[in-house]
Amino acid sequence: MSNGGLLPDERKVLEELGHLSLDFRAMWAISNLFRSSAAIRRHMEAKVLAPDRLSWTSFVGLWVLWVWGELGANAFADAVGISRPTATGVLRTLEGRGWATRRKDPADGRGILVSLTREGRTKIQHLFPRFNAEEAAIAGSLSPVEQDQLASFLRTVARSVGHRRGERARVGDSKRERLDAVQEREARRLRADASRAPGPQAPSCRLDDGRDRREARQGP
Repeated sequence: MSNGGLLPDERKVLEELGHLSLDFRAMWAISNLFRSSAAIRRHMEAKVLAPDRLSWTSFVGLWVLWVWGELGANAFADAVGISRPTATGVLRTLEGRGWATRRKDPADGRGILVSLTREGRTKIQHLFPRFNAEEAAIAGSLSPVEQDQLASFLRTVARSVGHRRGERARVGDSKRERLDAVQEREARRLRADASRAPGPQAPSCRLDDGRDRREARQGP
């Protein structure tokens, strides 16, 4: 791997950690992805969003509702890439500025549906062309072919992360299933032991009934 073209920060990392058995090629790829995305976010907030006093997350919320239309509150949080509590705060901000509205889901009494107001739609329709113009200016350092290649590479990375997240979820499900099986075997053993225990103080074999357990402990 050539050291040519490395950023000063990368050279420093190589000086300090070069003796370790690390995958520096992967490190440069991912760290520069982080570095670039953070720099772009800061630039967009200062250059495009600041005049409207919009945070990045609020902007993404407007964008999501503009493109996907009305969403459930949980789906909105997932699409924006934030937690449920954070989404509540973002929606409260957008509502306060008259750009979004929430209503009860008629199909689910506990569910909430989120959508743009007319003012919110007007705002994002006027704001996004400015945002996209800045995207074009930043991407202009690459040729059209390079832009296509970069987009393709990033899609591959995004799919890889999604695949690994799915693997972890499946592993988590498997662990929970094994734990449930162990707990169920233990419960069956306890019920069997309880049914064989002599005397009036024996606990009820209906261990899933809290009332029976209390009565058994108290005795007749």
